Amino acid sequence: MARILIVDDDPDILETLQHALGQEGYAVDVESNGNAALASARTQPPDLAVLDVMLPGLNGYEVARRLKQEMRDGVLPPFPVLMLTARRVRSAARLDFVSAWSRADATLWKPYDLGVLLFRVRTLLDAARVESAEERP
Repeated sequence: MARILIVDDDPDILETLQHALGQEGYAVDVESNGNAALASARTQPPDLAVLDVMLPGLNGYEVARRLKQEMRDGVLPPFPVLMLTARRVRSAARLDFVSAWSRADATLWKPYDLGVLLFRVRTLLDAARVESAEERP
């Protein structure tokens, strides 16, 4: 069973995603701020993290950037990061910059379609499993 870390400061979003992903058979951990998200990922690394951008403490981009750095450094096992944001990026150049800076694997904009979010979660987890299998000798 895949473990998913959801980080959002909106309790309604946390509850909705925790329920929906739980119904899909995932183990779900929830946090409401960036610092707690880092601590949770370090204590029990998830198979995927879903991060809101606007968080108390560290924002989601900074959390994603730090997690990806720790993965590159071998501190954490690799896992995909899906960003959720209400801040629409108006230009392709800005989107490329934000994605490159945060190192997130995918972004969905709020309001999001729950079916699309679940599809993206499955797709990211499947891709991570394939990549992990290919890296094994």
